[in-house]
Amino acid sequence: MPVSLTMKSVVYDTYSVSGKTLPDIAKSIKSKGPKDPNDNKKVAFLTTTELECLTAKGKYAADGKPKIEKKTGWFEVKAKVSALKLVLHPTVRCPKRSVSGLSPRALIEWYRFYACCLVHEAQHVDKAKKECEKIAKELNKLKGTGLADTEAEALKLAKEDLMREINNHIFIDRDRLNEVHRKFDHSTHHGETKGALLDTSIG
Repeated sequence: MPVSLTMKSVVYDTYSVSGKTLPDIAKSIKSKGPKDPNDNKKVAFLTTTELECLTAKGKYAADGKPKIEKKTGWFEVKAKVSALKLVLHPTVRCPKRSVSGLSPRALIEWYRFYACCLVHEAQHVDKAKKECEKIAKELNKLKGTGLADTEAEALKLAKEDLMREINNHIFIDRDRLNEVHRKFDHSTHHGETKGALLDTSIG
């Protein structure tokens, strides 16, 4: 397939949390944690995914033979993608795992919670990658059209039209990725149904 998708390694962007008890840690997360753009709530972990499309570096070619308009004698040329790179950049904003001052039981609960959250965020990344694979297939099918009095000019216009189509598609796709994250968080209550909930009753 001419459109290729590369996924960069996940970048873990950490922030410090502090407290001698789990309720203190939870309070620290509430003040320092990232805000989920979908529901404006502070969360402990947040995955964001940015899809970069290297449109200007892409290669585009004529799709089939040009048509000649009978009335004007102008060339109508279609353009298709011959090579285009998509790059997915995933980032996970998360608390630093090391905390000091917790009791042994509380520390075990903190590590358990942390591990469950990482599993949940990894699923976010996986779902975003699958959505980007669909986007790559859609971009592969896009065509551009150019009309001019020479074949070369018509092809140039067709390629420019195709690049515009790609950029429009990518602009809309940013919302699509956000929607993937929103739906997944909604269905799992931000991973709480899978154990990503800190039990602050443990002393």
